Amino acid sequence: MRLWSILSFALACTFGAAGLAGAEGLGAPSKGSEPVPATLYAQVTVLHATNSGKGIDPRIGQMPELRKPPFSAYDTYVLLQRTRLPLVKGSPKQLPLPNGWVLETQLGERLSADEVRFSAAVTKPNGKEFLPLLKVKARIGQRFVVAGQSHQKGILVLVICPVR
Repeated sequence: MRLWSILSFALACTFGAAGLAGAEGLGAPSKGSEPVPATLYAQVTVLHATNSGKGIDPRIGQMPELRKPPFSAYDTYVLLQRTRLPLVKGSPKQLPLPNGWVLETQLGERLSADEVRFSAAVTKPNGKEFLPLLKVKARIGQRFVVAGQSHQKGILVLVICPVR
């Protein structure tokens, strides 16, 4: 499966049509944006998807997206890692991935107490981008999925969710 088809579907499922319109630049603050104190994090759940017939790891918890296309193309999901990266404006945070690649997240702006703009990018070890900078508008607790990086006869699936 191609990354962009998986990503587009994941964004559509997660955000709906309005959310896809919200996946836009991190430019100047929009009207009505305000500074809101409190630390934010990008909760990153790293999954390994294969077709080895073992089902969904119970440690993943409730994630109905995995049972729907395009994710249902894989019958096994194993939780590899769950990490919280601080979302800080002007200070990208990196997470090394099991395949040697790197996920980078950064806060764009706080739109309200419950909504943010942030970015995510995945870079290969040679520094080339696998996923160029993806800019997302999301509510706190709303997850989106990036998938498609090859890993041990399957793919990595990154579930990213802004949390407090």
